[in-house]
Amino acid sequence: MHRSGQPCLLCHDEAGNAPPFSVAGTVYIDAASLKPIEDVTVNLIDPLGGTFSSVTNCAGNFFVRPREYSLQGPIWVNMQREGVFREMDTPVYRDGSCAGCHGDPIGPASAGHVFLIDDPEVEEVPVSRCR
Repeated sequence: MHRSGQPCLLCHDEAGNAPPFSVAGTVYIDAASLKPIEDVTVNLIDPLGGTFSSVTNCAGNFFVRPREYSLQGPIWVNMQREGVFREMDTPVYRDGSCAGCHGDPIGPASAGHVFLIDDPEVEEVPVSRCR
């Protein structure tokens, strides 16, 4: 529930001082907003077709513990909520910290933050239950 948009695995790895995660990240409502979105199902698919799903919390964060799913890359990622579906164009080959590639601002080293709604004019922005 903290540090939205930060590379989670900097602290949440086997050598860190926080419980380890194998994959973790933050989902925001849209590309122009830094407002996190909850209840987004993030699906991870490995090369053998194995899948694991995690749901974002009120901080927009999702995480997967190593005992639940061990990153066997490359992995494909998609996410969905209330009829809106997004999937990454490329698989994840690096570490499981989404912000490693998806930080702000967009640039040569970053694809920008992860977001669900591509076009708020077309897709309905879900109402948040979080404060």
